[in-house]
Formats: sequence, structure tokens, C-alpha cells
Amino acid sequence: MVGKVNEELNAVPEDLAVRISTGPRYCSGMLVAPDLNASDEPVSTPLVLTCAHYFRTAPLNSFNIRGRGFRGKLDAVRVINGTDIAIARLRRSAPPRKLLGVGSQFFYPGMKTSTYGFGGNATEVNTKPGTVLFPTPLSISRGGGTRVRPAAVQLNSPKAIKGDSGGAVLAARHKDGQLCINAVQSLILDPLGINFGLATVAPLRPHLKTLRRAADRLMAMPRS
Repeated sequence: MVGKVNEELNAVPEDLAVRISTGPRYCSGMLVAPDLNASDEPVSTPLVLTCAHYFRTAPLNSFNIRGRGFRGKLDAVRVINGTDIAIARLRRSAPPRKLLGVGSQFFYPGMKTSTYGFGGNATEVNTKPGTVLFPTPLSISRGGGTRVRPAAVQLNSPKAIKGDSGGAVLAARHKDGQLCINAVQSLILDPLGINFGLATVAPLRPHLKTLRRAADRLMAMPRS
């Protein structure tokens, strides 16, 4: 069963991941439907799920988006208060593709995940299988500027690195095994500057209502 789950986690279409950049800085994200549900048929969406802390680095109009088969700019973003989750809107919708839904899984020790990110200045998205070590009510960045509430700590191999922030963390849904986006990659735990492969992720379950409201408001905004 574990082998089957791992195989499915690594079989997700890579054309859902996006790279968000401004100057030399960048993070990762994943396209999501306006209703945050999975799609059986290809859907053209303008929404990207990612981390919040990256949007403190530069003005919104400076961010460039690159996905498989398209490039774009952002015209709006909504940050989810109290954690490191954001949902952003492209000026023009991405080409149609089948989308994963946002999930509501609890994070528990031993849970298998897979993180999709562009860490290491990768030109293609990388898949990083992970195992959850433990959930925690709060995780704080070294400088205190980023807080993840609640959080989960997982061990990734290959290791999560800079640039993977905002990447979708996938896990199989308990009731039917369907893959869902259950968190976004947030922080790297690197005491003394050493990356041991430990990463903090921001679970989506506690913020689903807020995320849905944010998506609705983004879709209702006039185009820039």
C-alpha cells in the first residue's frame, strides 16, 4: 500500500506547478480552480496557491509567473492571516488543464507526502517525497517574520531547499486515495545553517473557509 501511495504521489502532472519570481528571488506554487475543487475535465484558471512570506519582498507588479506552456503576471493576491499561505490571481488565466483539489487531511506522524517545487533554481519542477514527523501548533522563522499556525514538520528526500517555498504538498485522501493539495511548503529547518532535510509545511485544513472566501473575492475583482 505504501508503495502504491508513493507511486501515485509521484505521478501528478507537472504542468500544474508554477515558478514565481522577481529579480533573482523566486518561489513555487500550484494552479488551483476557483472553487478549489479537483476537475475531471481541463479547466482554465487564474488562481495560484503559494506561500505568503514571498510577497513581502517586492511590489506585486514585479512578480513573473512561469508554468509549463505559459508565462504571466499577477494582478492580485490574498494572504491568509496567521499562517504562511497565499492565493494569487494571474492577469490572464493559464491554459486549460486538469486540476487537483485542495484537501482537508490532518497531518500525523508517518504520513506520506510529496512536495512540488523549483528549489535550486531548477528549470523544471522537482518532486520531493516526504514523511511527516509531527504536527505542531506553531512554527516561526529564524528572524520571526514568518509564522505558521498550525504547522507540520516533515523529512524530505531529496531535501527541501530555497525556492521550494510555496510548493504544493500533496497527500492521498483517506476515504478514496484521491490526491489533494493539503499544505504548502513554508520554512526550512536548518540549525547552524545545516540543512538536515527537515521542512515546515503550512496545512490548509484549518484555513479552508478563509481560502474559499479569498478565492471568491479574487474572482470577483475586476481585471487590471
